[in-house]
Amino acid sequence: MRAVTIKEAKAKLNELVDRAVAGEQVVLMRGAKHVAAIVPVSAEELELPPRLTDDQAARFWRLIAEEERKKGTVTLPSAAEAVAHVTRGPRSGRRRRG
Repeated sequence: MRAVTIKEAKAKLNELVDRAVAGEQVVLMRGAKHVAAIVPVSAEELELPPRLTDDQAARFWRLIAEEERKKGTVTLPSAAEAVAHVTRGPRSGRRRRG
């Protein structure tokens, strides 16, 4: 692990990013306190998860309760599909009886 001050990091940012990409931990310090880190990220990690509106979240929990009452579940392959399911209603997904 390499720890550097923010001032040093400003002067050597490209080098520090290269070190992080190579697998070295680079920690930024403000005074004697560790405050941040430079780490590599992949394209998958940059994908932001979809967010539900309050109405969509309420509908989501209603659908969960309804499925529990029916003793069935809907299997969706991704969070985006789940948001779409909640937005448009229970027309997609594979229903499993359990």
